[in-house]
Amino acid sequence: MSEEIPGAEQPPPQDGPSGAVGPTGDAQAAFEACARLVLAGRYEEALTATEETAALLRGHTTGSRPANRAAAAALAYVLVLRCEALSKLGRWDECLHTAAEAVDLGRGQAVTAPFTAPLGATLLGLGTALWGLGRPQEALAVTRESVDLHRQLARADHAFRPQLANALSQLGVVLSRLGRHAEALDVTKESVTLYRRLVAADRAGHIHGLAQAVNNLARRQSVRNQHRRALRSIQEAVALYRGLAEANPAVHRRDLAMALGNAARMHNGRAESLAAVAEAVAILEELDRAEPGVHGGLFADSLSLHAAALADLGRFREAAEVTTRAVAMMREEAALNPVARRGDLGVALAFHARVRAEAGFDLAGGLAAATEAVALMRVLAAEIPALYASSLAEVVALESRLRAAVPRGDAP
Repeated sequence: MSEEIPGAEQPPPQDGPSGAVGPTGDAQAAFEACARLVLAGRYEEALTATEETAALLRGHTTGSRPANRAAAAALAYVLVLRCEALSKLGRWDECLHTAAEAVDLGRGQAVTAPFTAPLGATLLGLGTALWGLGRPQEALAVTRESVDLHRQLARADHAFRPQLANALSQLGVVLSRLGRHAEALDVTKESVTLYRRLVAADRAGHIHGLAQAVNNLARRQSVRNQHRRALRSIQEAVALYRGLAEANPAVHRRDLAMALGNAARMHNGRAESLAAVAEAVAILEELDRAEPGVHGGLFADSLSLHAAALADLGRFREAAEVTTRAVAMMREEAALNPVARRGDLGVALAFHARVRAEAGFDLAGGLAAATEAVALMRVLAAEIPALYASSLAEVVALESRLRAAVPRGDAP
């Protein structure tokens, strides 16, 4: 079974260009306050602020074709900020509703200044929401449209290059989840190239975007069997995120944990892999104590990866305890978002089964987990064969192995 855990990478944050402001000084200040809260990772506060700011801006608009186009553009950006906060909190249905409202607002305007840029941003927000809800084909269509709009903007004005780089990075994520790995690698390379140019001119303004893009590049290279390049890329991403986390731990420690999990997949040495993922789990333990439930998906992914690293070192009993916890956490995530988390739950169950098969204990429990994983993977392989067909074959083989090992009377 492939040990790459889907869902470890998140779509990059949406950035609006400077100058996307409301019609009054009060609206301008409110918009900037919302942006600061999102950038600081204070998502619950950001939801309150974006709700208040949206109400303020709606006061300057009328109907589906606002009289004040600047107010409409600013409202669209506020809704994108709200969508970003909702996505970080895993509130995907609300994120989808908010993003759809923002896109409808954009489509109601002629796609000319000042509305081309907010429409591109709102489409990216909609793509994020669709991605989070496990609707990758729809996410692909709107993300491509966003990339096309941002290309137009960047050709006309280089100030929009950061938005193009961001949109390309997100397109790479969606393409990868559809199993279109060669295309995903190409657009992610383009994103990294753009970010490197931006960082050369303004390191502080774009270093987080570069870290995200290089992290995603490592994932793309790993899938394409470019293992040495992937290891170099993820080492760079970890180093970038360490610097960011030291400067702003409240925002970037989660990002560092994500990158460390990817590093664990790509290290050649088993001890190095265990050290990387153990650090990731320690970070997430602390974050989960401070914000219970907010980091559940990444935490469960990291626990499964931790179990795999322990099993690779022959520490099966420890690994079994970890997979039990990982499956329980992923079930909670899947209960909240069953469509998007099917693959993640399937992978967690397969790790759970694999550890028991390798260790030769609790084989009945392992068989039950493998059987459940097969059922999930069959559905996914029918929907996206390029991504899940090989994983299904490996889980089926694991189930057969366990079924042969479990006494007939003990089989579930």
